[in-house]
Amino acid sequence: MLFLKRFSELRADFADEAILFHDELRAGTRTELGCKWTPMGHRPLAPVRIGYENTYLYLTLCPFSGQGYAAFLPHLNSEQFGWFVEQVQACVGPKSLFIADGATAHRIDLFDERKLIFERLPAACPELNPVERFFKEVRKQLKNKVFDCLQDAQSRIQVIVEGLFAEEGKVISLTCFPYLKNTTLLI
Repeated sequence: MLFLKRFSELRADFADEAILFHDELRAGTRTELGCKWTPMGHRPLAPVRIGYENTYLYLTLCPFSGQGYAAFLPHLNSEQFGWFVEQVQACVGPKSLFIADGATAHRIDLFDERKLIFERLPAACPELNPVERFFKEVRKQLKNKVFDCLQDAQSRIQVIVEGLFAEEGKVISLTCFPYLKNTTLLI
C-alpha cells in the first residue's frame, strides 16, 4: 500500500506518457511446457528440449501510451542494464519516471537524474509491474515450442513482441492496470 501512495504522489509530477515500467524476460532453448488438450485416457504429447542457452529481453514500456523500448541482451547484470538505460534515456523526453523491481542489476547510479527518475517497486510484488502482464502474453505463445538455437528463440520472441505492439491498443489493454489509472482515489 505504501508504493501505491508513493506512486500517486509521483504521478502528479509526471505526464502519463512519461511513466515507464521495466522488467526482463529470460528465454532460451529450454522448452516451457504448457497445458494440452487430449482425449480422455491419452497422454498428451509435446516436444521437449532441455537447453541451457539463455537470452534476456529487456523491456521498458509506458502503460498509458503503449510505447515501448526493447533489446535482447546476453546477461542480466548492471553493465547490460546500464547500456539499456542509456538507450532509453536517448529516446525519452526531458523528464520521465522509470519504475523497476529491486534486482541487483537495477542500480540508481546508472541513471541521469535529469532524464530518468528511478523508483523501485516493493520486494516480491510482481503484480504491481505491468510489464509482467505483457510477458505473460509472450510466454503463453512460447509454450510447447522447441528452439534448436538461441537465434530461433530470439526471432520467435521478436515476432510475438512486434505483433503485440502492432495490434492497436493491445499493450494499453494489457498493462494499464486500474491502480495506475485511478491513483487519485488512493490519496
